[in-house]
Amino acid sequence: MPAVTDTPAGSVPADPKDGTGTPDGGKNGTALVRRRIWPRRVGGSLSVTLSVAVLALFVLVAVFAPWLAPHDPDAVSLSDSLQGTTADHLLGTDQSGRDVLSRLIHGARTSLLGPLGVVTGATLLGVTIGVVAAWRGGWVDTVLSRAIELIFAFPGVLLAILLVAVLSAGLKATVLALAIAYTPYMARMTRSAALGERHRPYIRALEIQGFSAPAIIVRHLLPNIAPMVLAQASLCFGYAMIDLAGLSFLGFGVQPPQADWGAMISEGQVALLQGAPLSALAPGVLIVLAVVAFSLIGEGVADRIRRADR
Repeated sequence: MPAVTDTPAGSVPADPKDGTGTPDGGKNGTALVRRRIWPRRVGGSLSVTLSVAVLALFVLVAVFAPWLAPHDPDAVSLSDSLQGTTADHLLGTDQSGRDVLSRLIHGARTSLLGPLGVVTGATLLGVTIGVVAAWRGGWVDTVLSRAIELIFAFPGVLLAILLVAVLSAGLKATVLALAIAYTPYMARMTRSAALGERHRPYIRALEIQGFSAPAIIVRHLLPNIAPMVLAQASLCFGYAMIDLAGLSFLGFGVQPPQADWGAMISEGQVALLQGAPLSALAPGVLIVLAVVAFSLIGEGVADRIRRADR
């Protein structure tokens, strides 16, 4: 069997003398196929490092929300309505007398879990469709590509509103609708990346040696396109957070009294007009910080991939 003389972009050339060029799934061969496809480190700039730190802080707050929140986020006290910042209420209260800081802390859960559900669902569906289309080609590729273009014709927010009208308002319905709406973005990127790998000589060598298509896809093709999928998913996370916040603002997403940053902006409109802006501005600032952080991380990963391919 001739040694593999070409490898995926960014990988280490094989040495036919020591047998590491044979993509037999062995420890050395697999490592060589994948070694430099992944960026050595996602960081490298102050902005990306700060973004990771901000997101890590948000995740910790969401996980430990019951222990960090100073008050019950749903406790209504009309006598404390629209209080300013005090020792007991560091960010004041909303029009129902609920502690704004406690609602922000608990709202981090739905505000992060919602986009996570959207991105996870869209990634699973999109990667599956994109890889199948690239691998099979022919009429399969044509049918799947036309289906993706058809979904592109429907704006994600409109699709979410239509699905909410059928399933009733709530986080699950909006997450499901947006996952479907975001699938074409993941599928198109995955198909493009998988096509680039599909026609490389190392894939042909694996096929000649008798490896099955699922084994080649799972053990070699997917690991090599995973960094690009991760970069796209990071960018989609930020957009999904904006869309979910917008739907909650319109009343289609998270329903009261559950704490959510988008819903808090909607509920804080009255307080904003009455001179108590924190109940609306604070969740807005947090959404902006989270979206910018995810965007910077996605751009950082994409930039590392571009440099590795040169």
